[in-house]
Amino acid sequence: MTLYHFSILIRDAGAETEGLEDRLFEAGCGDALVCFAGRAVYLEFDREAESARAAVDSAMADIRRAGFADLVLQESGYATLAEMAARSGLSRAALSNYANGRRGSAFPAPVYGVASGSALYSWREVAAWLYRHNQLQRPLYEVAQV
Repeated sequence: MTLYHFSILIRDAGAETEGLEDRLFEAGCGDALVCFAGRAVYLEFDREAESARAAVDSAMADIRRAGFADLVLQESGYATLAEMAARSGLSRAALSNYANGRRGSAFPAPVYGVASGSALYSWREVAAWLYRHNQLQRPLYEVAQV
C-alpha cells in the first residue's frame, strides 16, 4: 500500500454547510483535512491504497456518500508555476527556470493565460515531465495521471 496525497474541491458545499465535518467523517473521510478558502471547501487527503486511482476513486465515493456531487480533483487540472511548486516541493524559481528554458529542455508549454502574465500549465503534463527528470515522487506523479 502507498500513501497518496491529493485535494478534492467540493463545489456544492460551503463554509456554512451545516454539519459538514461530521457528515464527511461519518462517510469515511477521516483521513482528510477539511479546508476553507473563502467560501470554498476542499479536502486534503492522505489516503493509503493499492493505486492512485483506487485512492482517488474511494475518496470521491466517500464524499458522494456524505451527500455531495460536484467534485474536482485539484491535481487533475491546470496550475500556475507557484501552485506546481507547492505540489512538487520545488521552488517557484526552479520551475520558472524550467518553463523559460534556462534549465532542462522540452518543458511543457502553457495551455492558457500567457497574454495576461498568469500562465496556466497542465499539471498532468508537468508532473510527467518532472517525474521523468527525477524531480517528483512517484505517488504525486500517479495522482496527477488519474
